[in-house]
Amino acid sequence: MAEGAGVPGMVPVERAELATRDMDVLADMVRELVVDHTPSFRCPDPGQAAGLIRSATAQGLNAALFRYQGFAYSAEMSPTSPPMAVTFLRGSGVIATAQEEIRPADGDVFLLPPHQPATATIDQMEAIMLRIPWAAAADLAQHHAGLPAGELRFEAMVPVSPARQRVFARTAQFICGQVTTSGAAGIHPLVLPELTRVAAAAFLETFPNTTMTAGYVPGPGWVAPAAVHRAVVFITENAAQPVTVAEIAAAAGVTGRALREAFLRYFEITPQGFLRRARLERAHADLTAAEPGSGVTVAEVARRWGWAGSSQFSAAYRQRFGVTPGRTLRG
Repeated sequence: MAEGAGVPGMVPVERAELATRDMDVLADMVRELVVDHTPSFRCPDPGQAAGLIRSATAQGLNAALFRYQGFAYSAEMSPTSPPMAVTFLRGSGVIATAQEEIRPADGDVFLLPPHQPATATIDQMEAIMLRIPWAAAADLAQHHAGLPAGELRFEAMVPVSPARQRVFARTAQFICGQVTTSGAAGIHPLVLPELTRVAAAAFLETFPNTTMTAGYVPGPGWVAPAAVHRAVVFITENAAQPVTVAEIAAAAGVTGRALREAFLRYFEITPQGFLRRARLERAHADLTAAEPGSGVTVAEVARRWGWAGSSQFSAAYRQRFGVTPGRTLRG
């Protein structure tokens, strides 16, 4: 079942969810959400077969959770277009193109081969699929490596290293949690581009592609996208704490100066500004969720999210959301 709901001021999330024992129905949804293919199934006991798909898409960023139980799913797949990668939480399989064959198992990550047909057989799988718009990958490749957008190509299914595989798996699970399993009907228009950019950076750092052979030599202040991702996660998880830029930089494994330059390059905002914006988002959520008569005040929410005075908080809040915090609290 597919659905999408509009939330004022938010980017709508299109959702699709299916739980079925009918393999043909399952294959139809995989065609719709992932790739056109010709399926076949091996199911020793139809009574034990079950399939689950939960998918969420916002402006081309797609994260989906798949669970296959009691059957093997084979497919002759047509070429894909947007970059798609699969993180195996459990299961096994074989994916092959004319040039490459891989046998993923628990914990493995692989890229669905873009622009070429492939065959696949998957058995007893639980996995996360992450898909990004080509434009997001191409724009980041041009900005990061000076590679013209039309020259970006992914050249292999297997990650460049076990370390990059682990980072990608964590990134996919984080984005799936934010977009898919959260059940949110909308994503803030400032948050979504950042999630998409983090996902695109993970693709470019994990899977062999032409940015890796573009002759780009990082300068002394260059910060890898994975380090920026670590900083973003640290800020998100510690927004309620009195964190400093030095602590954010330490969590990312870079210097404070390099972190500042990286945030300006990736997000056009300083780390302090990013933290302040994250806190404003949390404050906005608290004010929106407050029930009438609950006793919640603007001053209380301001203090909770790091503002010593209500007037400074109100000015920042109004600049960010276009209304006063009191107006939000009153509904």
